[in-house]
Amino acid sequence: MQELRWTDMSNKIYELFSAVLCPASFASWARPKASDLNIPRKRFLNDNNEVVWNIGDESCACADHIEMAGFYASSIISYGKDNRGKLRLMKHLVVPTLRVQPNVTQSSFSYNFGASPAVIKVNHRFVSEYPKEIKIKGNLKISSSTDTPVSITREFLPAVNQPALIEIITVCNNSNESCNVNIAGKPFEKGLNSYFCVGSKITAKCVPAFDDVFRKYSSVSREFTLKGGDVRQLYCVYYAFQKTEPAEFSIADEIAERRNFIDKMFSSLRLETPVKELNAQFSHCILRGSESIFKTKNGLMHAPGGGNYYAALWTNDQREYANPFFPFSGYAAGIEQCINCYSLYEAYMDKSDKPMKEKRALVTSIICEGTDYWNGAGDRGDGEMYAYGISRFLLEMSDEELVRRFWDNLVWCLDFALSRKTADGIIASDSDELENRFESGDANLFTSCITYDALGNAAILADAVADSAHKAQWLQEQKELRTAIEKYFGRNVEGFDTYRYYDGNVHLRSWICMPLTVEIFDRADETVKALFSSKLYYDGMMKSTSDNNTTWDRSLLFALRGTFLAGKAEKGIEETVNYCKNRILGSHCPYPYEAYPEGNRAHLAAESLLFARVITEGLFGLRAVGMNKLRIIPQLTDACPEISLYAIKLFSKNFNIKADKNGISVEYEGNEYHTNEQSAVFDFGTLSFL
Repeated sequence: MQELRWTDMSNKIYELFSAVLCPASFASWARPKASDLNIPRKRFLNDNNEVVWNIGDESCACADHIEMAGFYASSIISYGKDNRGKLRLMKHLVVPTLRVQPNVTQSSFSYNFGASPAVIKVNHRFVSEYPKEIKIKGNLKISSSTDTPVSITREFLPAVNQPALIEIITVCNNSNESCNVNIAGKPFEKGLNSYFCVGSKITAKCVPAFDDVFRKYSSVSREFTLKGGDVRQLYCVYYAFQKTEPAEFSIADEIAERRNFIDKMFSSLRLETPVKELNAQFSHCILRGSESIFKTKNGLMHAPGGGNYYAALWTNDQREYANPFFPFSGYAAGIEQCINCYSLYEAYMDKSDKPMKEKRALVTSIICEGTDYWNGAGDRGDGEMYAYGISRFLLEMSDEELVRRFWDNLVWCLDFALSRKTADGIIASDSDELENRFESGDANLFTSCITYDALGNAAILADAVADSAHKAQWLQEQKELRTAIEKYFGRNVEGFDTYRYYDGNVHLRSWICMPLTVEIFDRADETVKALFSSKLYYDGMMKSTSDNNTTWDRSLLFALRGTFLAGKAEKGIEETVNYCKNRILGSHCPYPYEAYPEGNRAHLAAESLLFARVITEGLFGLRAVGMNKLRIIPQLTDACPEISLYAIKLFSKNFNIKADKNGISVEYEGNEYHTNEQSAVFDFGTLSFL
C-alpha cells in the first residue's frame, strides 16, 4: 500500500483505518460520563506525594485511566472495579517507531492487552482480585485482596529503554498458615499482517518472567508453598517488535531507571508553599510533561500522547507550550528535543525568492518520526507559534551560540507574521490552535497576541547578534500591534468589557485570556471576571466558548497564568488550588487533560507543562528579560504568604528563589542575594538586583 498523507486521504479511508487498525485507547468502561466528571473520589496525598485512592471504599463500580511513557513506548492503563468489586484492567501499548498503513499521524502501532498472561491459583482455586488501594506517583500500583489468604499487588511502569510496559506482580500470604500457590504463565502473541505495516509484520506480545532478566519464553509456570507472611514476585512484560524480538535485558535495571527518573522529577525543580496539593501537582506535572519524549529516527521528539499523537510535533503543543518550560527544569533530554524540534521545522520554512506574502505558511505538524507533515487546518498562526516559543526558549537558555544558530529562523517567522498584517494592523491566519473546531474568523486574538510577545522577545535577542535594524523594526511593530489589538479586539462581550475573539464574535471565548499571558493588562479586571464567570467556568473546568459545553484544560491553564501575571494574586491562588484539588484528587487524576468530551480527558503531556508554567511564570512571575537577566514578581497571598522554588536551571545555572513579605531572595553558588522589593530583576552577569 502506498504511504499517504492525511491531506491526501478521504475521511472514509481514515475512519476505516482507525476502526480496523487502531484499537481504542481507553476501555469502554473507563470512558468518562458527564455525570461522573465531578464525583468526589476517596483520594488523598500521602507524605511521599503519592496519590492514594481507597477504591475499596467506593460504593459502586468506578474506573480511571492514566498514561505513562519511556523513550520507546507509551502505555495507557485503564483500571477500576466492576459492580461486584472485582478488578478491571486494560493495558494499551503504543510503540511510535513501529508504523502501520497509511502512515499518518495516528498510525503508531498500538495494541490492547486484556487479561494477565499469569494465571494465579491459591490452594488450587482460581484467584479473584478485589482492589482496595491504588497509588500513583509516575507508576500505577494496585493493591487487592482476594477470596483466598493471599493479597496481590500489581505495579505498572514503562520501560525506559525498551519498547515495553512492565507489570510487577507481588503475591503475599497474609495468614499464619502456609498455602499452595500455582502461577501458570503463558506468553501471548499476535501479529499484524505485513500488508498493513510500514516495513513488515508487527507482533504484539506479552511474556511472564520469574527472574530479573527478560527472555523469550514458550511457557512458564511455578508452583510453590508460601509460608505465612512470605512474598513472591514475578513480572509480565508487554512489548511489540518488527522482524526481531528485543534482546535480553535486565528487568530490574529498567525498573530502577524508571524509579530514578521519578525521583529526579520530584526532587529537581521543586515547589514549596503551604498548600500540599499545589506542591504535588507541580511535581506530578513535571514528570508527565517530561516523560513523553521519544527516541526516533530523526532524534528526540516530545509528543502529546493520548493514544494518537506520538513521534510527531506541533507548533502549539511542543514549540509554544512545552519547550519554553524545559530551561526551567534543565532536563537534558527535554533541552535536546527542544533544539532538535526547532531544527526539524527549518525544512518547512519557505525560503524561496518569492515575496513573503506569497510564501507558504509553516506546517502545523511534523509526523511519522519526522518523515512527513500534516497541515490540515491551513495557517493556524504556526510561524507565530514557532517565533513565540523559540524566542522565549533562547532567552531562557541565554546561549549566544544558540541564538545565532536559530536567528534566521526567528527572522523568517516574524517576517512571515508581519506579511500577514491586515489593514487594521492585526495578524491574519486561516484558523487557530483549535484547528477549526470553533470559528476563528480571518484574524483571531490568539495569533496577534503571540506575535506581540515574540516581537518583544526577539528585540531583546537582537542585541546578542548585533542586529539593530531588526530590533528597531520589531519594537515599533510591537508598539503598533498592541494599539491594534485594543482597537480591533477590545469589545463588550456578553456584558464584560473584554475582547472579542474575531470580527463578528458575540460569545465569550476562553482565549480572551491571551492578552494577559503576554502582559497586556488594559482590560485585565473585566477579562478575569469574564473568564471565571458562570458563562465560561464551572466545576473547575473552562468552556472554549460560552455557547458550547466543550472544555479544554489548555485554555484554563493559560487563564490561570494570565490571572497571576495581571496581579490578581488572590483569584489566581484560589482558582489554581481549586484546579489542583480537582485534578490530583478528583474523578480523573493526577494530570491536566485534553478536551472533554472530544478527547476522553487524555493525559496529553504538554498540558502538564502548561500547569508547570502557571507556577514558574505565573505564581513567581519569572521571565527572562535579557541575556542572563530574570524578572521576578511573586504573587503572595494569605493562603501562600511564603513561596519557594528550588533548583531552577534557567540560563544553565542552578539556583533557588524564595519570596515572602520581606522581599525576594536568590540563592546561587552558596550565596544569598536579597531585595526588599516585591518586584525585581536579577542579573546573573553582575550577581545583583537591578
